[in-house]
Amino acid sequence: MTAGSRPTGWLRVLLRALAAMRGLAPASRRRDWYRQWRADVWHESQWVSRETGPQRQAATALAVKVAGAARHALWLRFYVRRLEMISHDLRYGWRLMVRRPAFTVVAIAMLGLGIGTSVTIFSWLQTALQPIPGVADRDRLVMLQGTTRTRNDLSTSYPNLVDYRERRPASLTDIAGQTFVPLNVTVGRSPRRIYGLIVTGNYFDMLGVRPMLGRGFLPEEDRAPGQAPVIVFGEGFWRRQLGGDRSIVGKAVTVNGRPFTVVGVAAPGFRGAMPHLAADAFVPMMMQATVMAGDRLTARGNGWLQPVVKLAPGVSRERAEADLRNVVRQVRADRAVSGEGSIRLSEPWRAYEVTVAIAAVIAAQLAVALIVLLIGCANVASLLLARAAGRQRETAVRLSLGAGRLRLIQQVLVESTLLAVGGGVTGVAVAYWAAGLIQRFVPTTPLPIDLAASLDARALAFALGLTALSVFVFGMVPALQGSYSSLVSSLKDSAASASSSRSRTRLRNGIVVAQVALSVLLVVCAVLFLRTLHNASAIDPGFSTRTALLATVDLLPAGYERDRGTVFMRSLLARVRELPGVESASTIRRMPLGLTGTSDTSFEVVGYTPAAGEEMSTDFSNVSSGYLRTMGIPLIEGRDIADGDIAGARDVVVINETLARRYFAGRPALGGQLEFFGRTVDVVGIARDGKYSSISESPRPMTYVPVHQIYVPDATLVLATTGDPLSVLPGVQAAVRDLDPNVPLFEVQTLAQHLETATFVQRTAASVVTGLGVVALLLAAIGLYGVMAWSVALRTPEIGMRVALGANRRDIIRLILGQGVRIVVLGLVLGLGLAVAVTRLLAGLLVGVTPTDAVSYVLTIVVLAFVAMCSAALPARRAARMDPLTALRHE
Repeated sequence: MTAGSRPTGWLRVLLRALAAMRGLAPASRRRDWYRQWRADVWHESQWVSRETGPQRQAATALAVKVAGAARHALWLRFYVRRLEMISHDLRYGWRLMVRRPAFTVVAIAMLGLGIGTSVTIFSWLQTALQPIPGVADRDRLVMLQGTTRTRNDLSTSYPNLVDYRERRPASLTDIAGQTFVPLNVTVGRSPRRIYGLIVTGNYFDMLGVRPMLGRGFLPEEDRAPGQAPVIVFGEGFWRRQLGGDRSIVGKAVTVNGRPFTVVGVAAPGFRGAMPHLAADAFVPMMMQATVMAGDRLTARGNGWLQPVVKLAPGVSRERAEADLRNVVRQVRADRAVSGEGSIRLSEPWRAYEVTVAIAAVIAAQLAVALIVLLIGCANVASLLLARAAGRQRETAVRLSLGAGRLRLIQQVLVESTLLAVGGGVTGVAVAYWAAGLIQRFVPTTPLPIDLAASLDARALAFALGLTALSVFVFGMVPALQGSYSSLVSSLKDSAASASSSRSRTRLRNGIVVAQVALSVLLVVCAVLFLRTLHNASAIDPGFSTRTALLATVDLLPAGYERDRGTVFMRSLLARVRELPGVESASTIRRMPLGLTGTSDTSFEVVGYTPAAGEEMSTDFSNVSSGYLRTMGIPLIEGRDIADGDIAGARDVVVINETLARRYFAGRPALGGQLEFFGRTVDVVGIARDGKYSSISESPRPMTYVPVHQIYVPDATLVLATTGDPLSVLPGVQAAVRDLDPNVPLFEVQTLAQHLETATFVQRTAASVVTGLGVVALLLAAIGLYGVMAWSVALRTPEIGMRVALGANRRDIIRLILGQGVRIVVLGLVLGLGLAVAVTRLLAGLLVGVTPTDAVSYVLTIVVLAFVAMCSAALPARRAARMDPLTALRHE
């Protein structure tokens, strides 16, 4: 360059430094790129010096030019050239997949199974935790529940709900009330038994739900009891049962024997604000007396509503809860309500014990599914390591032509990405098919439980994230391992190459050890859940009857008043008790261990002084005569409910052991008195404790009151039978028909079917976790088999030498099995330690078994050792049958 180019001297140094940078220029092109950059700068300096003059301006312009050249180099390096290389790697990877279809199918199947299972259970978890579907601002909706020192799930009375709504603080937008009720609906001449919600008039407006046809409820329909016989059907019921008849709005239907006018059809996707229950219809609160027995709109002490609260925008649940607690205290003071109870606000899924249990089980299942995916990724990594051993010469050739380690790593990762994408697509297809399987775990129950899951944007994003993450989990180790290669040894295919293969074998051994350890964890979890299911099924529910028929009778729609209803039920019991095959019969308002739970009430014990702040509440059931005998509930003292316990006679009650022990300590409970429902009742019997709401619950107070003294028009008929319970069904139907053909039987099922609800959570957990544990065990067995087979192939010359020197088949089998035993033992030790640490998190889901249950761990060791030895025995047997001459010529 000339003197005029002196300002470019410092730039030449900068250009040389830039050219030396590996990120800006490939090694084979650095000298050419440097010369081109220098020529560009010299040419630009000549032009700038003629046009601008001052050297400072020239230097500035040259610096800009150099920066532009650097940017251009970066663009070439990281966009154009990198995209060209990735495109080349994609094509090459695709050819490898097509050329080795068995490898491709196995790898994609393992990844697809792991991803598909994880995405499926993720969609289940979303369903369990999702806010109320089909509503506006659903993240602002919470449930209000009453609390005491021992309970946090109490319902609310209608008068309290009205007061809370009228005095609601600024942190709340509104409060609505709802409860689930059975309805007898007749459209035309077709009677149907459906389940609907009785709701306050602001229900649809507060939830932001616009009916797809007609309208919701008007303010005036929420003022006067019995003056608003209108109904809104759910979109699902309208479509399934009414054929999507758009002219249904304005027509009259019969609800519980009274004409109602259809004013609307709810929006698609809206099924009510009760978690996982799909309402078929909605009835205004003022029609309570038509759809439910008794007057519940004026009784402040009768909690029967589930309030839904909408938070004001930007208000936290904690702040709204504190504000509303102040309102509750004001209401209790103004209305002179005794007691120390309060309220809490919670997410919809947290409002019910069963939904919390379901969510916890599904979360555990998701963790197990992710571990299965990890085991599958380990298997694919092991396969890629085996394939990398066969590509050592290819890698050496690439190195000899100037390829760097980063280039080789990129190639392997691109190939892994293709496999992961195939696994991801397969997994989404599996999840699309399997998402709805959770509904099959729902037990037989009259309630319209809706747990149907589907794949939404979040589930697909989760699948995409798992697919991307799996690339690094199973692709990074083979990529790093494959980029290390001895050029000379790989080209010679010498003993040094064998040493490299042994290094890969040690890495694959480590992967299999991890697989075995994770499999131990999953098998321990599976055995714990299986034992939990067995224990839950074996728990004594407090009654001995197992062969019984259940059927619901509801006299309210037929217009039966108390006196007529009492006569009907007594006549029905007299008839069915005479049927062949029926040992005894009785009725109960709510069967124990059902999904609807039990009813509870506050009470007092005559002669007992509660401690300060002590809660006095008991579960209760309205039963008819002979109920304890029919259910096989032992009497500790006294007698059962009898035929003479009717209205006008002495009010009596049968209590359980827990209530007697807690409140009659030191004095006889038989002959004692309780005060509840505004009356004083005499204790005439003490029954054995049982399970009432949950199979795992602790003992709790329970009372049995005669249905004819505290009358309810709907009850479940219980018939203890000597044989098949369904065999007596025709006789029961005939007895009901003879008494009144307008009174149908609903919800007919056996007691065994009813009891399936008691172990619903445990059965779901055991089924899914056991299935995933079997899959994990199978994948670990495949991984162990692959390592042992690879080891036998690698040690073929050694085995031939040993045989030639006199080793027999037993010696060869012992040699190969020894390697497998070391892998399995190390995996078992690590896995058992991991299981002891992790299974403690499952303690709340287990019944009758501890997280460190010795039987579960011993069974796991036996099962895993057997499967592992079977996987190692096949390669060992093949090695023992190897021809020594062929083995010696192998290399």
